[in-house]
Amino acid sequence: MKGKNNKNNKGFTLIELITVITIIGILATILVPSIYNYVKKARITAAIGDTKVIKSAVETALIEHLMCTREDTTGAFNKVLYLDQNTRIRHQDRQYEIVGAFTNRSWYLYKSNANRNAQSASQKIDLVIAGALDDAFTENWQKGKDVNPMGYNTSTKNCAKYVKDNNTNFALIVVYNKTGNVRMIQIYRKDVLVTYINGEYIVNDKADAHFIGTGTWNTIYTDNGQSSPEEFCRINLSNKQIGANGNLGGWY
Repeated sequence: MKGKNNKNNKGFTLIELITVITIIGILATILVPSIYNYVKKARITAAIGDTKVIKSAVETALIEHLMCTREDTTGAFNKVLYLDQNTRIRHQDRQYEIVGAFTNRSWYLYKSNANRNAQSASQKIDLVIAGALDDAFTENWQKGKDVNPMGYNTSTKNCAKYVKDNNTNFALIVVYNKTGNVRMIQIYRKDVLVTYINGEYIVNDKADAHFIGTGTWNTIYTDNGQSSPEEFCRINLSNKQIGANGNLGGWY
């Protein structure tokens, strides 16, 4: 009886183990890429969804504020969006559009000011945008440091480095015009950079994804291997802003 029980309790043979391992390997080869692609697609979908929420919240708040306020908002629109690349002529003779911008630096100042006291026209608009973002999301947007993400605009000084250097969980740039409409958004969260431009949402999930900075806006497309609308080869945001004296001064 004892010998019979030992025979019945025999384990897997080497051939059986190899067969099982081979089957598991084949299944892993088939399933892992599918799972990875599913997770990647879900992350991208969520990132685009967040960008849409930001755009809608910012535009709704800005348009309502600009329509209802009696205050002079001229000072809030002090950034220069060049519409041509003729750098041989004076700044004021180039084609440009005056816009406003909200970045992580704006968010930092908003979060650092416990009383939310807005002084300048620009700060008052920042208050409107930051309040809209607070209302639109329940998650914790880390304050970070007093650093403008626009300067992180190369493959080495990139979005991921900005988040790490400044101890935050997001990086945001919003460019808006005098009617309250968003001209461009770039937001980096959870290793995905989404850019809203020209009615499109363009995703860059490469490790070296970076902000546009002073580069022409066509690179938003070409960084992703896409062709760009021709006019975007002529558009870029200055790294300076218009001061009270009308001259261009530092911004980032």
